[in-house]
Amino acid sequence: MRTTLDIDARLLREAMSRAKTRTKTETVERGLQELINAERRRRLLLVRGTGYGVSLRSFLRSRTDE
Repeated sequence: MRTTLDIDARLLREAMSRAKTRTKTETVERGLQELINAERRRRLLLVRGTGYGVSLRSFLRSRTDE
Protein backbone atom coordinates (compact mmCIF):
# COMPACT_ATOMS: atom_id res chain seq x y z
CA MET A 1 0.00 0.00 0.00
CA ARG A 2 1.37 3.36 -0.94
CA THR A 3 1.19 6.18 1.56
CA THR A 4 2.92 9.46 2.28
CA LEU A 5 4.59 10.01 5.63
CA ASP A 6 6.34 13.04 7.07
CA ILE A 7 9.20 11.49 9.07
CA ASP A 8 12.03 13.37 10.75
CA ALA A 9 15.09 12.80 8.51
CA ARG A 10 17.54 12.43 11.42
CA LEU A 11 15.26 9.91 13.14
CA LEU A 12 14.95 7.87 9.95
CA ARG A 13 18.71 7.93 9.28
CA GLU A 14 19.44 6.78 12.82
CA ALA A 15 16.82 4.02 12.61
CA MET A 16 18.26 2.83 9.28
CA SER A 17 21.76 2.84 10.72
CA ARG A 18 20.84 0.98 13.90
CA ALA A 19 18.58 -1.54 12.14
CA LYS A 20 21.03 -1.95 9.26
CA THR A 21 18.22 -1.59 6.75
CA ARG A 22 18.78 -0.42 3.20
CA THR A 23 15.52 1.33 2.37
CA LYS A 24 13.09 3.65 4.08
CA THR A 25 10.27 1.19 3.45
CA GLU A 26 12.21 -1.66 5.02
CA THR A 27 12.98 0.53 8.03
CA VAL A 28 9.37 1.59 8.57
CA GLU A 29 8.09 -1.98 8.14
CA ARG A 30 10.65 -3.29 10.60
CA GLY A 31 9.74 -0.61 13.10
CA LEU A 32 6.05 -1.43 12.79
CA GLN A 33 6.74 -5.14 13.25
CA GLU A 34 8.87 -4.44 16.32
CA LEU A 35 6.04 -2.34 17.79
CA ILE A 36 3.53 -5.13 17.18
CA ASN A 37 5.86 -7.73 18.71
CA ALA A 38 6.48 -5.58 21.78
CA GLU A 39 2.74 -5.16 22.33
CA ARG A 40 2.18 -8.91 21.99
CA ARG A 41 4.90 -9.57 24.58
CA ARG A 42 3.35 -6.99 26.91
CA ARG A 43 -0.11 -8.56 26.60
CA LEU A 44 1.30 -12.03 27.17
CA LEU A 45 2.99 -10.88 30.37
CA LEU A 46 -0.28 -9.32 31.56
CA VAL A 47 -2.25 -12.54 31.06
CA ARG A 48 0.47 -14.78 32.39
CA GLY A 49 -0.46 -14.49 36.05
CA THR A 50 -4.24 -14.17 35.71
CA GLY A 51 -5.10 -17.85 35.57
CA TYR A 52 -6.48 -17.65 32.03
CA GLY A 53 -3.38 -19.34 30.71
CA VAL A 54 -1.97 -18.87 27.26
CA SER A 55 -0.15 -21.74 25.69
CA LEU A 56 2.98 -21.14 23.70
CA ARG A 57 1.30 -22.83 20.73
CA SER A 58 -1.68 -20.44 20.74
CA PHE A 59 0.59 -17.44 21.21
CA LEU A 60 2.77 -18.47 18.28
CA ARG A 61 -0.30 -19.22 16.17
CA SER A 62 -1.62 -15.70 16.84
CA ARG A 63 1.64 -14.29 15.48
CA THR A 64 1.27 -16.11 12.15
CA ASP A 65 -2.49 -15.62 11.65
CA GLU A 66 -1.99 -12.13 10.31
